[in-house]
Amino acid sequence: MPRETYVFDPVTCELVDRDTYYARKPAPKRSSLSAPAVMSDGIEVKSMVDGKIYTSKAALRQSYRAKGYIEVGNEALKPAPKPEPDRKGISESVGKAFARAGISL
Repeated sequence: MPRETYVFDPVTCELVDRDTYYARKPAPKRSSLSAPAVMSDGIEVKSMVDGKIYTSKAALRQSYRAKGYIEVGNEALKPAPKPEPDRKGISESVGKAFARAGISL
């Protein structure tokens, strides 16, 4: 027999079957607009590198890259190199642990 899940409905102050509760509760809207959010390329900003005024984010970023600057958050990260294990130290540590436990190899 499957388990049933109930949710407390704060409006009616009663326990209601989960499916019933979420079926009658309207899904929250993300916005009052009927269209998705659009991130435009338009901007009017003075570049801190060359002092020009740019009206396009892409052009601003391109000028930064041309001058050798990296926009924070867009740089390609290289994975950190894995350190080589200290084999001698590991062997000594295991040997000491075995000696404390009375085990000989």
